[in-house]
Amino acid sequence: MKSVTNCTRAKYVCGNDRLKLIGSIDGLFPDFGHHLEQEMGGLWLYPVKILDGFWLRFTDKSSGKVDTVIAADSFENYPHKNEFYYGNSLGHTPIVVKRSQFIPDDVDGLIIEYYFTFPKTSENAEKRELSIEFIARSNLRPDWLAEEIGINDGEKDEAYWDNTNRAFVIKDCNHDWFAAVGSDTQMSTDTDRHIYPASVPFKAGTDISFKRDISLSPGETVCIKFFAAASYKSKENCLSNYRKLLENRDYEAEKKDRLEKLLEKTKIITGDKRFDEITDWLKVQVDWLTLETEGVGRGVTAGIPEYLWWFGCDSFYALQGIMLLGDFELCRDTVKIILDYSKKLNGNGRIVHEVLPNGVSPNYGNCQETAQFICFLKEYYIWTGDKSLLREAFDYITLGVNWLMEQDEDGDLFPTGYGIIEIAGLNMEMIDSAVYMAEGLAAYCFIARVLGEKIDFDRWESSAKEAARAVNEKLWLEAEGLYADCFASADTIEGKLGMIASQMEEAGDEAALKSFKRLLSERGVERNKDFAWLLNKNWIIATPMETGLADRDKALRALDRMFGEEFLGDYGAYLEGLRKKHTMTISTGVYAVAQARYGYTDRALELIERMYSSFSKGTPGTIYEMSPDYGCFAQAWTNYGAFTPVIRYMFGINPEPETGIIRIRPNFPKKWKNPELRNLRVLDGEISIFMDETGIRVENTTSCRIVLEEVEKR
Repeated sequence: MKSVTNCTRAKYVCGNDRLKLIGSIDGLFPDFGHHLEQEMGGLWLYPVKILDGFWLRFTDKSSGKVDTVIAADSFENYPHKNEFYYGNSLGHTPIVVKRSQFIPDDVDGLIIEYYFTFPKTSENAEKRELSIEFIARSNLRPDWLAEEIGINDGEKDEAYWDNTNRAFVIKDCNHDWFAAVGSDTQMSTDTDRHIYPASVPFKAGTDISFKRDISLSPGETVCIKFFAAASYKSKENCLSNYRKLLENRDYEAEKKDRLEKLLEKTKIITGDKRFDEITDWLKVQVDWLTLETEGVGRGVTAGIPEYLWWFGCDSFYALQGIMLLGDFELCRDTVKIILDYSKKLNGNGRIVHEVLPNGVSPNYGNCQETAQFICFLKEYYIWTGDKSLLREAFDYITLGVNWLMEQDEDGDLFPTGYGIIEIAGLNMEMIDSAVYMAEGLAAYCFIARVLGEKIDFDRWESSAKEAARAVNEKLWLEAEGLYADCFASADTIEGKLGMIASQMEEAGDEAALKSFKRLLSERGVERNKDFAWLLNKNWIIATPMETGLADRDKALRALDRMFGEEFLGDYGAYLEGLRKKHTMTISTGVYAVAQARYGYTDRALELIERMYSSFSKGTPGTIYEMSPDYGCFAQAWTNYGAFTPVIRYMFGINPEPETGIIRIRPNFPKKWKNPELRNLRVLDGEISIFMDETGIRVENTTSCRIVLEEVEKR
């Protein structure tokens, strides 16, 4: 399985759970990034950066071509490695170059192979004399916000040649952070702070180079390998990693085999080969996004390249998809990071928003994340039957439901604060926070019953029902046939009028602006009374349907209206139905889940297909966070929209660990002919579902009884 493109400045990743190489698909390493400004690329052993990058100078001395750092003409992405192809970029020479690179699963090191080929185009062609130079630039430095925990970058890196290991050893002058870079071929070497061309800004670190002349006859290929190893513990650990890279072991075959086995899990076969291929690539992206750092833990991160760390909100969505892929262990590990750091940083039940690889948190938690965390624990148990994680988290989520109630400042069961949308000014009673609070309180009661905990069920179940009722009564706009964005007083909204008006003006909707100002004037008579407001038709108004909290008649009206040009673009659901500017995989995924939950699986499939239409628009084999090719090129929560509607509602899998039953209520889209779902891990085994003209056949290795049910067709 591979994905191919001609080169642009799109990014790629190559890595294992600890080490990640991020560059552009032209084979270079441009400066980019806004969290750690201009420093997010290169080779990282999180939370320490190792190399800014590496480059190849190439000269065909037979043609008199001068030295140049070469960029690739094309790029091929595989689940386990990357390949770059150089031909036209080499200038007036018949030589072609291929670069292949991969990172073994169990070694903190990178293997780079360059293949220099002289195609046999003429028997009379003369031998070509080549000169190559491999250049690597170190930049041993800490991750974003490291200074907050007293870790500061050293002023320079120190490099020396280690003759025993035949490699350069590079050390940060202030820390025991090391890199080792070498080759399997005898080459002349050099180190200086400015070997790389002056056109590339030099910021820190040091440059090292390896030079060699090569003679190539027609039809001949020469391969030269380079190796880079890393450690933030010691020189000995770094060199141990380096020596492992040189072992006579087929690391690439091992990694390829592991990923091929991963692709066979939750194998979805729909008859649409492109759809099925994209689904497989999303499994691979989970592998790319998994990160383990010493002292923090192992879990799936949010996005590459800007968000290679852990989030409460993102994990809530991503883990629901990953759970359906069968990686219960990754789900558990990620939850552990969020839980442990919430206890450490908050301690009051609040769930942390984000945790960096160095353990720093820039945000201790938005309003909806505490409820989302509790909701995921319930879903995790339903799918895995694992009570131990519930037990481990129970005392903290007990604090969490009380913390949630404290955020309800006026007793209407709508918590106040920032929800999923972190736009300045939207720290109000937002609909997503209200919906997830109702769901979180109900999930808390569910978990308590599973564990046999004695809590005040009357209080919490009553609060959950009242919160759900409040959403359906107070946040429903009958005239619109939609749920509102928020619940606030005219005074509160008037204070944010500038922001709201600018959005409406940007959308060019003068009628909406006039209507909104008229409504504000009318409601301003009762300055302190809260009303439901439809500010800009944010995607979060789909959350009552996504969770199933919406009254059915309301849900069907809203879903009908939201499945149209007002809310949908070429790539899926707009973030805002007002401006219709941006589309993200999370908004599209939530819409798809909402439609599928209420039986509209044909609509849900269309939404997934719109999301999939951006596949490989930038980085081959990926779907960008922002459609079609903006933001992180791999985003974990895309799995939510890809797998939850398909497995939970189209194939209709509903496990019941308490009864030992797995209910299957399929509701397949009309486009699918004889769909299959193979090797789906659920509870204590696997099931596979096969559909043909005779009906549905289920293979079951779990200890549960399978019950096939019919779904009401629309």
